[in-house]
Amino acid sequence: MEVQYQHIAPAAIKVRNLNELITSLIGFVVLAGLYFCTDYFNWWSWLQYVWIGLIVLNVFGIPWTYFVSSPIYYKTFRYGLTDDFIYIKSGIWTREEIVVPMTKIQSIELTQGIIMRKYGVRSIEVKTMQGGVTIPHIVEDVAIKLRDDISKLARLKELDEV
Repeated sequence: MEVQYQHIAPAAIKVRNLNELITSLIGFVVLAGLYFCTDYFNWWSWLQYVWIGLIVLNVFGIPWTYFVSSPIYYKTFRYGLTDDFIYIKSGIWTREEIVVPMTKIQSIELTQGIIMRKYGVRSIEVKTMQGGVTIPHIVEDVAIKLRDDISKLARLKELDEV
């Protein structure tokens, strides 16, 4: 059976960018605090250069995420579903293909953080004995339908084996 791969939601770019911005701002505040503590508490003076270097990396990380990482992530992440398997493809430098048999699925979770809620997307986490896989940033209606389809197919496969 041929797999029909689907894209994640276009809002994935905005969600990732906003998450990166918040993380970078928190990192900037922490690093600035450490920079000033180095001077105030008379820590080793070379630590100030370390903090400055990390702040510079933090600042360059924001445009990298906005203009390179997030668009590439959106273009390369795909997922597909057949009666027997879940397929996930991702990556640009390291291509990764994951195949999860329906018979191995133990649970399915829908997650939605505050930022994801604002953009109307959810992530599906499919758990197996070996760990699990996540299909991130799917439009809410599609995510709920996909969760229901996976749980129905996994349950049917379980009954077929008995």
